[in-house]
Amino acid sequence: MAESFLTHTNRVIARLNEVQLTSSNFTSSRGIQTQCKNAVNEAVRFINQKEFQYPFNHTTKTETLTAGTFKYSIPTDAKTVDYNTFRLVKDSDLATSGGKLRTTDYNDYVNSYITQEDEISTTTLSTSHTDSVTTITVVSTTGFNSAGTLFIGNEQVTYTAIGSSTTFTGVTRGANGTTESAHDSGVQVAQFERGGIPQSVIRTPDNNYILYPFPTKSFSIKYDYFSFPTDMTAHSDTTTIPDRFAPIIADGATAFVYQYRGETQQYGINFARFEQGIKNMQTLLVNRFDYIRSTFIPRQGYSNTSDITTRVS
Repeated sequence: MAESFLTHTNRVIARLNEVQLTSSNFTSSRGIQTQCKNAVNEAVRFINQKEFQYPFNHTTKTETLTAGTFKYSIPTDAKTVDYNTFRLVKDSDLATSGGKLRTTDYNDYVNSYITQEDEISTTTLSTSHTDSVTTITVVSTTGFNSAGTLFIGNEQVTYTAIGSSTTFTGVTRGANGTTESAHDSGVQVAQFERGGIPQSVIRTPDNNYILYPFPTKSFSIKYDYFSFPTDMTAHSDTTTIPDRFAPIIADGATAFVYQYRGETQQYGINFARFEQGIKNMQTLLVNRFDYIRSTFIPRQGYSNTSDITTRVS
């Protein structure tokens, strides 16, 4: 079982010969005890900022796509994203065999494929719908054809008229071989002429991604990224850093406490030990896998979780 925030903090407190905390008084800590808690989180942040590809921060993301939606967000905790790992999940029900997506440069997308963004009309259901209702009620029908096909989840619905600014009438459920389904209020309703099974992924300038062509069903994709963990707060919280490196966290936290207190000499001694420990971690966990490092381009001046770097082909 991973060591808790309480254990990490008390290790630092013990080094300073101060009174240790318990699970009961952890949230009401004061003075040096609070400094030690803050220093532990600062040490963990420092370790994670020094290296982008620690294996203990590796995550595989599964994203369920929405028909008619071409742009998707990267997870907020992502620090580096490997765009060469984007792949479509095999799904016999959706007639997809799976496979890796191509990476396409954003400028190439703008020059050749961006017109797909003008071919989609979307709205949302304004109320829940059973699998048998024959009037589809939405927030707005503006921008939709006078008759056509709607994509709601994995169901296609044809209609012969727009009954009002918020309704489609003359509805046939489960059109084009799809299955009639119940849908909740707020579910997206889309209309488009093209689209299909995504073949390419495009990193956008705002560090999100676009799929081309946009999906016509609720396909799923997967991709790999390295996360930047959040601070620990509760006494039982844990860090992703393996327990065998706990003394390195303690070295860093001890150094930061001395820094808080203005004890420059002790800060320097402990911080030097901390930095050497981090180098040892990198040698053990990252540097021997040079192929990983060579495929990522880290941004300069990384300082928070919104600064995402990406793998390029």
